[in-house]
This record gives sequence, C-alpha cells and structure tokens, in this order.
Amino acid sequence: MSISTPVRHLASFAVAAGAGWAFAFIGVPLPWLLGPMLAVGALSMCGATLSMPKGARQTGQLLLGCGIGLNFTPTVAAFVVDHVAVMVICALASILFGLLSALYLRKVAKVNMATAYFASVPGGVVEMALQAAKWGGEVAPVSLAQSLRILCVVTTIPTALILMGAVGHSPFEVQNLPFDIQGFTVLIALSALFGGLMAWRRITNGWLLGPLAAGALVTVLELDLSGMPRELLNLSQVLIGCFIGLRYRRELVLPLRRFLPHALLSTLVLIGLNILFGLGVAEVTGLPAATMVLSVSPGGMAEMSITAAVLELGVPLIAAFHIIRIFLVIALSGLIFRYILSSKT
Repeated sequence: MSISTPVRHLASFAVAAGAGWAFAFIGVPLPWLLGPMLAVGALSMCGATLSMPKGARQTGQLLLGCGIGLNFTPTVAAFVVDHVAVMVICALASILFGLLSALYLRKVAKVNMATAYFASVPGGVVEMALQAAKWGGEVAPVSLAQSLRILCVVTTIPTALILMGAVGHSPFEVQNLPFDIQGFTVLIALSALFGGLMAWRRITNGWLLGPLAAGALVTVLELDLSGMPRELLNLSQVLIGCFIGLRYRRELVLPLRRFLPHALLSTLVLIGLNILFGLGVAEVTGLPAATMVLSVSPGGMAEMSITAAVLELGVPLIAAFHIIRIFLVIALSGLIFRYILSSKT
C-alpha cells in the first residue's frame, strides 16, 4: 500500500464526517447520511480522487443491520409475520412500476429494453448491472440510473416527510436498551459471524442482513445484551453515505450526460407511483401513511432503514418490506426479462 492511499482514505472520511457534522449543525434532515453522500459525490464529480478503505461499507452495514435487528421484539416479529402478504403485494407492485418506468425510459432515451428494464427495476446497483450485462444491456447507464434512484429517494422523501410533520409515528414502542460493553462485544461478534456467513454464501446485502438477523435473534430471545449507541448509528450513516457518493465518478457520469435527464425523469415517475401505492395501502391496512411511504419507496434497504430510524417510523417493519422487495426483485427480474421482455429488445 502506498503512503498516499491511507492519507486519501483519511481525507475522504474527514470530508464525509465534516459534511455530516455541518449538515447536522444547520439542521438538514438525515445529516449524517446526506452530508457525506452529497459532499463526496460533488468532489468526485469535480475530479477529486477519493476512496474508502476495504471493509468500510461493510462496517457501516454491520452497525446499521445490528441496530435494526435490536428493534425486532417478539411483538414486532409477530406483526411482521401477519403482514407478509401485504409486503409481497407491495414488492410485486414495485416491480410492475419499474417495468412501466422502463417502457418510458426505453422510448425517450433510445436504449435497448435490457438497459431500460434493469435501470428501472428497484434492485441493487451491482445486481442490476450484472443482470443487464447478462441479457445484453449496457452496464454504465444501468449503474448510473440505479445510483440516481437511491440519491433521489434519500434527498426528497425524508425531507418531504419532515416538512409535513410526519415523523415519530412508529406503530411500535421503541426499545432503548442501555449500552453495556460486554454485551455489546458479544452482539458485534455475533453480527460479524452472521454477516460473514451470508457474505461467504454470496447473499445480497449479507453484511446488512446477517447482523440484522443476529440482532433480531438476540431481541426475540429477550437476551438484552446491549443497545446501539447513537454515535455508532451516525458512523454507519457516514460510511454508507460516503460509499454512495463515491459512485458518482466524473468518468462515469460525463459520458452519460444525455442519458441522465431521461433517467432522472424516469426515476421521479417510479418514485411517484410507489408513493401513491403506499398511501393506498396505508388507507386499506390502517398502517401509518408515513411508514408505508418509506416501506414502498424504491430506495436501498440501508438508506430507507436509516431514514426510518432517524424519523422514528417503524424501523423493523420498513426493513422487512425492503428485504422482501429485494429478494423478489433479484429472484424475478431476470425471469421476467427472459420470458416477457427479451423479444422486445
């Protein structure tokens, strides 16, 4: 490792953490996520060579996943099980809205169906890019569109909810366990074990889902090892926000500047359709409207879970909705393209 590499890592983290602190100081919503994401993204677009050390994103996911899992009390777990059917319906609707958005994107951006479809379906950035490559799509536009989707969701929906005062309406009682260093050490060790096993099995978002499962298991069994300090939740946001910002590299975005406006409009259409559907589901089920908006928003699981935690909007329920959506998107998107859309490429 060259001397410049650790210095670059430290400088990148300093920029991210400093932006988070500045955003928190002036009262911007989700400061520890939005600050690093926007600051690092802007500098990357200006040509700055920023980077994070290997394992930084996984560390952020581990802390976040563990914190989410600690909210899965027996009452919450039973509630989630009772609403699995609603979660599946919402996930399938999200795939359908992605398809509608893809049809629009294909027409206006003049790209093939594989590119438009995998750029629009709300799955992971890496997973959808790989699928696009497999079925004859262009990887760069898909990666950009998927990253843009997360950026748009995180910068618009939380701010709108805060401005409307739709915060602090969790359907569950928040569990605030005291911090215990011995219990916390055991909790982190279990989270690392579960995350490592899922990553080893190449499970998508393994470093998020594994710790989430570990935290949920500890909570459901009522072991009460330790709570998750707010400072570590903020650190997880800084690391995840920095990782998102690093995706907006100048050499990736500039060659696609003609594709970018179409992708942005397509993304806004996708977000709008999901929000309207979420409000409808809230009306039918009686769940809080703000919780359902975040539950069906086509953002990343980590970003939406952070948003839910900061806004106090039913973290475990929202996480469960996104887990099922991601699972179904990854399981079905390739099949849908193969059997329904491939002839339209």
